[in-house]
Amino acid sequence: MLRLMKRAVKTSRKVFDSQREGLESLHRFHSYCARFPSELAEAAIANYSNPGDSVLDPFCGSGTTLVAGLTHGRKVIGADIDVLAGMLSEVKCFVRSPSDYKRWRSRFGAKLEGIFTDIENEWSRSLSPRPGATLSFGSRALGLPGFEELNYWFPPQLTVALAGIAEAAHECREPHYEKVALVSLSASIVAKWPNTLSYAMDIDHTRPHRQVQQFRLNGVLRAYLARLDRTIGCLGNLYKIYDTCGVAEKLPSLARIACPHDAREPLPNVQEGSQALVVTSPPYFNAVDYPRAHRMSVCWMNGYAPTDLTSRHDYIGLHGASGFDSDEWLSARPEIRRLIARDILTNESLGRRLSGFFADLEKVLREIRKVLRPGGHAVIVIGDNVIKGQRVASHSAMVQLAQAIDFQKLEASQRKIATLRRRYPVGPFGFDGPMTHEFILVLRKPPSKGSAVKRRTHGRKR
Repeated sequence: MLRLMKRAVKTSRKVFDSQREGLESLHRFHSYCARFPSELAEAAIANYSNPGDSVLDPFCGSGTTLVAGLTHGRKVIGADIDVLAGMLSEVKCFVRSPSDYKRWRSRFGAKLEGIFTDIENEWSRSLSPRPGATLSFGSRALGLPGFEELNYWFPPQLTVALAGIAEAAHECREPHYEKVALVSLSASIVAKWPNTLSYAMDIDHTRPHRQVQQFRLNGVLRAYLARLDRTIGCLGNLYKIYDTCGVAEKLPSLARIACPHDAREPLPNVQEGSQALVVTSPPYFNAVDYPRAHRMSVCWMNGYAPTDLTSRHDYIGLHGASGFDSDEWLSARPEIRRLIARDILTNESLGRRLSGFFADLEKVLREIRKVLRPGGHAVIVIGDNVIKGQRVASHSAMVQLAQAIDFQKLEASQRKIATLRRRYPVGPFGFDGPMTHEFILVLRKPPSKGSAVKRRTHGRKR
């Protein structure tokens, strides 16, 4: 897989005008933790599917696989349990033209200026916004999210300003523009300090530090509009690429997003044996706490407290596996037990949670196998963990689980991660050191007896 990546990506780039940006840069209007590069998804799609095929990513995150699939003439299905992930994937899959964004931006910017003028004219220093309260400014009623830590992370005037932006977004007539406005608001909040619209530093590391700084209304508006312009600039350029590839006018029939969706469960309205390829990266064990990282921006998107959304206890890799019988599960899978150090297994809670994590991955693999057509491929990116000082070969466990349910292993290769994109462990557990590498697994569902499997590789069949 890795040997073929550069050649496959070089071939795919022929569809783009040399003056246009590649796909990778167009994802950068909003950060998303542990996102794999576009080149990896493009190579998998070029190597293991054909134009017109359907490609699925059950952990679609911010939509890397989906965008790559559309630009290569594939149908795509993305699913994720995370609200922010679903929204980011939707705006990238259903983009509008640059001229459409320009017209909408003019109207939306004028509305925001009016809201900020009302806030400035009626602001009182004695105002103390409370989570879940509704405040009146001019003729507008601005609702605040029921986020218990609201006043800790956001000062009063910034709180009202963010509520004004969210209110203007919700008033957009078209859902797409509402989502574009909201993901731009999220990007403003999760930006690196001191450019963030919050008191949080390193918010994408899930356990941010608080750093107080001053915010002025005109500065907040300028910062948000700059993020909005960056968003629509990327989306507009993505539209141009889709247009060059001949798919811009067909996006509603080519892409589908299911969110929130638990990858351990059957995906609604997806037929068994319908997918040519699955490209995905499942969660890591206790290493990336997405709901915690996203809570400060997601709460502004819909007014709900983070706890009212999908519970973090439903996230693979984070929940405590309460009631799960790890001894029974491992006794039926001795090959997995051998991959887990004794120090981990003798810790009842830790052993149960890790075994539960692998049991979750097994359920995901079963769902992937159901929807893949005979001879279809699954390309899975996963890293190993270090737990209590012991390395856990999660990629080997994934291979063992896949083979036990009749997947064929084609490849398990290591991929180095660029220094600037490395992820560091959070809490007592984490990746195999700073995340310097991960593994790419290539699995295949056995073809039907008597059938010939056609595999596309760089425009040639072999």
